[in-house]
This record gives sequence, structure tokens and C-alpha cells, in this order.
Amino acid sequence: MPIRRLILLCLTTWLLMLAGAAHAQLVVVVNARSGVAAMSRNEVINVFFGRTRQFFNGVETQPVDMADSHPDRARFYSALVGKELSEVNAYWSRQLFSGRQQPPVKAASPEDVMKLVLSQPGGIGFIELTKADARVRVVY
Repeated sequence: MPIRRLILLCLTTWLLMLAGAAHAQLVVVVNARSGVAAMSRNEVINVFFGRTRQFFNGVETQPVDMADSHPDRARFYSALVGKELSEVNAYWSRQLFSGRQQPPVKAASPEDVMKLVLSQPGGIGFIELTKADARVRVVY
């Protein structure tokens, strides 16, 4: 590995650790078997708001959300779409009332998110970067 890349990698890791001291970075992960390597912000929004039901390769998406009471849920939607949980919940209430679609499955903990993402080839969820491992792929 060239010395410049090594230095850049070390600096990046150090900066991520500093940034994570207050709040660990939230990332979107997919089941490694999904065939998805990366997603845009709009693609992530469309999956978590039920507007997209398949990845580009035809694999059906299985989004996993966090429980309303988990602080990562508020952080995720604030960072992703700049909305409060009350606005996100209102959106899903309208969708349910109209019969259009069901909200993502909710998990009680990051460990449960991992279990649910790993249980389906199209599993997709959000967790702290430090909790991601080789069984999932960070896509956003």
C-alpha cells in the first residue's frame, strides 16, 4: 500500500473516531447477498418511504426501521430528509389510512436491525458504522 494511501486511511479513521465521539455515524446497510454496492440519498429515501420496492437488480427491498423510542431513528430521518419523527409518522399514518402501503418493519435495537437485514436478501436498515460487519454492505 503506498504511503500516501496509508496516511490518508489513518487520517480518515482518526477523523471518523473523533466525529463518532459525540454521536457515532449512522450508515445504511444492506444484506451482502443483495448485490447492491452503493445507493444515492434519493434511492435510500425512496426505499424508506415505500416509493421503491425493488433494488435496481430486481431484488425486493425489505426495509427495517428502528422503534419510535430509539434515538437513532430521530437522528436518521433528521439527517436523511430533515424531518421530525412526528412528520415521518404522519406520512406513514396517511399511507396506512389510504391503504397504499405498509411502513417498514421496526426493530427494537441495532442488533435486531442486523438480524432482520440478514434474514432477507433484500434487507436494508440503518445502524451505527461501528456495528457494521462483513455480513452487511454499507451503501450510504
